[in-house]
Amino acid sequence: MEKNYAGFRDKATGDKRFSFDSATADIATRAATVNKPGFCAALMKEWLDFFRDGHNYITAAKANADPPALASTAGAEPVEVIRLTPQTMSLLRARRKGVEGIYHTSDSTYTIAIIQSKTADRDYAGVIVTSKAPTWRRGQVKLALKRFDATHFLACGYLRDHSIDPEIFTFDGESISDGFWIRDGTASPKPVHGRSSGFQQQWQTVQARRLSAQTYYIGIGTFDESNTWRVDSLFHADSAILASVPNLILDLRGNGGGSDFVYSPLRAWLYTVPVIVAGVDVLATEDNIRGWAALLDAKDIPEENKATIQRIIGQMQGRPGRMVEINDGDTISLSGGRPFPQKIAVLIDEDCASSTEQFLLEAMQSRKVTLMGQHTAGILDYANVRDEALPCLPFILHYATTRSQRVDAGKGIDNVGLKPQVVLGAGQDWVEEARRYLEK
Repeated sequence: MEKNYAGFRDKATGDKRFSFDSATADIATRAATVNKPGFCAALMKEWLDFFRDGHNYITAAKANADPPALASTAGAEPVEVIRLTPQTMSLLRARRKGVEGIYHTSDSTYTIAIIQSKTADRDYAGVIVTSKAPTWRRGQVKLALKRFDATHFLACGYLRDHSIDPEIFTFDGESISDGFWIRDGTASPKPVHGRSSGFQQQWQTVQARRLSAQTYYIGIGTFDESNTWRVDSLFHADSAILASVPNLILDLRGNGGGSDFVYSPLRAWLYTVPVIVAGVDVLATEDNIRGWAALLDAKDIPEENKATIQRIIGQMQGRPGRMVEINDGDTISLSGGRPFPQKIAVLIDEDCASSTEQFLLEAMQSRKVTLMGQHTAGILDYANVRDEALPCLPFILHYATTRSQRVDAGKGIDNVGLKPQVVLGAGQDWVEEARRYLEK
């Protein structure tokens, strides 16, 4: 990270170096007490949190392996079984203090019993009581917890395919992991992840429908490269409607980003004035060059974009350790604006991040556009994520290789996000509110 992360100099040098060294020493001390790979990864996640950058994260290797290949999935471990006696269950249901007790997920997919189960690697185990997922059965250990203070635990959870999901869990007396695991009998469980829109976008699809004679709706759940053809096909197929409808609702809730080129078909429909885009610098290192070069083999990236990637690689070569300007800022001018749609409401929430925020920075400059909903995630100033497989554990480190010139201009958005002009809350039908706003 010190060598390759584009934000390291901003966040861990100068007067911030002492805090960084202290955090590192604390993690190193605790790392010496654990051997379980999941706990090691959880500590790495905690260490990465120092940078407060959502583009730095750890994932299990081959996390997207097909379910039939469970036994060979990297990160999977043999499933331990602990028998839950009726007496144990009765005692746990009565517990109201301490972390031991019966917990369920907010959607009731799982119910687990958290019991004291001290081994060399853990203090508590979360044992399946009931499961709607066919890959989990009663008595199997789904969660291992190692306490490091009164309210915080290293957590090694296991996903549906039994691969490792390492985390740092916080216990508030009623729930674990910000309301993900809720103690049975809790009157008012907290909403999972604080989602204010009450909405879960289907990330792999696009959606479109007419809401009224005046308003059309389009939802885009992701700007991932895999969604490129769907986005492009939708705007091509619906061009006649868009060329005549007065109002458009563009629903980006839950859209965590992807690649800028995926949203290029939207630009012409939003355009009213030349759009200013901030410049970008990349940190030139051998690892980062290798990470960028790997994109040249990606099947979902258009050839014209691969030519740009090749140019960036050429700029990085021979300039080790330097920030290299790969874009000095740009002004996007399109020949003539499209008269329709005349007004566009873009629905946003706290899960809008990365390339979605880049799109919003462009969209906000249009006279047609009104942002509605809640503030975005604030994950964009350091971007263009590349990855590195860890040499001794089944995990992959992902980190940002570029730095926006917005940072030096004092216009960074990390950990702040972009604010809507019209705020909407959990008790409202956001699509209906947007339709009414546009048609008034």
